[in-house]
Amino acid sequence: MHILLIHQAFVSPQQAGGTRHYELSRYLAQAGHKVTILGSQVNYLTGITRLGRRKLVEREQTTEEISIWRCYTYSALHRSFPRRLFAFLSFMVSSFLAGLKVPNVDLIWGTSPPIFQGLTALVLARVKRTPFLFEVRDLWPDFAIDLGVLRQPLLIKLSRGLEKLLYRKADRIIVNSPGFLQHLRNCGVEEARMATVVNSVDATQFDPSGRGEALRREWGLEEKCIALYAGAHGLANDLETLLEAAAILKGESAIHFVLVGDGKEKSNLMRWAESRGLGNVLFLPAQPKARMPQILAASDICIAILKNIPRFTTTFPNKVFDYMAAGRPTVLAIDGVIRQVIESADGGTFSPPGDPQSLADAVLALSRDPALRKRQGQNARGYALAHFERERQAQDLERIIGRMRSRRTYRGKRLLDLLLSLTAMIILLPILVLVAFLVRITLGPPVLFRQQRPGWRGRPFSLLKFRTMTNSSDLGGIPLPDAERLPAFGRFLRSTSLDELPELINVLRGEMSLVGPRPLLMQYLDRYTREQMRRHEVRPGITGWAQVNGRNALTWQQKFALDVWYVDHQSLWLDLKIMALTAWRILKREGINQPGQATAQEFMGNGG
Repeated sequence: MHILLIHQAFVSPQQAGGTRHYELSRYLAQAGHKVTILGSQVNYLTGITRLGRRKLVEREQTTEEISIWRCYTYSALHRSFPRRLFAFLSFMVSSFLAGLKVPNVDLIWGTSPPIFQGLTALVLARVKRTPFLFEVRDLWPDFAIDLGVLRQPLLIKLSRGLEKLLYRKADRIIVNSPGFLQHLRNCGVEEARMATVVNSVDATQFDPSGRGEALRREWGLEEKCIALYAGAHGLANDLETLLEAAAILKGESAIHFVLVGDGKEKSNLMRWAESRGLGNVLFLPAQPKARMPQILAASDICIAILKNIPRFTTTFPNKVFDYMAAGRPTVLAIDGVIRQVIESADGGTFSPPGDPQSLADAVLALSRDPALRKRQGQNARGYALAHFERERQAQDLERIIGRMRSRRTYRGKRLLDLLLSLTAMIILLPILVLVAFLVRITLGPPVLFRQQRPGWRGRPFSLLKFRTMTNSSDLGGIPLPDAERLPAFGRFLRSTSLDELPELINVLRGEMSLVGPRPLLMQYLDRYTREQMRRHEVRPGITGWAQVNGRNALTWQQKFALDVWYVDHQSLWLDLKIMALTAWRILKREGINQPGQATAQEFMGNGG
């Protein structure tokens, strides 16, 4: 599969910034996929143009593994918001034009933020008729609104509209933090389209036993306890609180703070530290990712910090996993899901966000207890290896991508549905009329049974079937058991599947397919596991893989396993095979009911 990734902030190990997407792309390439990346010419962290020439598109790297194209971007990332916005829009346009030139693409992978490149990915996916995988790395525009960066009501409305458009149109959405899932649910995203590929780390890059002596000498901090912050110096990072903590510890000569990175606020932070005479703070420029293992080895304590904003409790910052893999304890001034990770690992100390005194106390306590630093660092690395190793997350991503089929397959399936269902309606019209007449005189009106069922992505539709049961009830008006309301004629319709014939109308409407997982009851949606929910990644069918492998004689868990297998292996040839087997099963009348049941027993969930 040829995967096209559109990512303005994409960096390789020789550049400053996180290399998550480089490492994931390399893994996908090693798994047999071809990967092309459209990235910016301007480094998202430093604002520096990467390449000397300013062409619309420049090839940075082309290897057997991945191909990186750098697209023109207006160089204003660290300036005013309007100019930053223009930088985002310039990349959106240039990457779209570059994407048109990339041949034979099978899947387009867009990522946000910046959210505008998501629109590029969506439009390219439609132009190239490929599936669209959308990755959410931050909750934009919510974060920008909470920070006060995005204030204009019109821009907020447009941004939220774009966000919901991308959520609605994406074939699959992945998030890098489990904390983002509820936001997607609140935006109406179905469980079947959501997946988690969390931030993680290639732990083999880090040596927890290293001490970084050469760098300590270079910095003149050989005997100091170094408290390191590595990452962006922006509005969201709350480094003012970190500097205030450094001011509190100014008299502790054994402790020195080192801040590595770049960003819009860095010059202001440096002036602030200088004005207060903070000789215990060293600012270093952003470093290539390849050098970060040495820098982390020179640290004793690592700091992760964000502003005290409720939505920041949903984040999984990349830097924390690097800290853990380096075997260093983390002082974490971020609440929420990442706090759960650090506390589960016993790999650091939590400090309430926005509290410089608490942050100072946490750093001071660790600086005075080398044994605690060593234990928490070892715990953190062990936990990262067990739960957040990059290769494991890359495998998850590769499985998700492998399940996304080309839109050509979907179009072929829809064409087959229309052709066969319309032909069947014409040929079977006399039978449809006869069955309708017999239902009317045998069971009474209405002839058709209508019920809301979950369709593609769990969206409800009105399922049509011939009635097979009476409306009989007891003296209290409560319907009698299914076995007592199912007369001989109804059993005949079910055993021959004649009751299913009106579903051909659902197929013609596009609500169903001839082949797919059977549409069940709406109340089951809350009872599925995440894996079982994947049965809604395709349109439901009149018949399916479960129906030709046991039908109602199967347990619910067996049915759902077969449904998910079909989702992962669907093809036109498989559909034709299932249709042929369905005809044979109907003739043999196998698996019509669950043992001891007149109809299928209700699915109560996986716990009972």
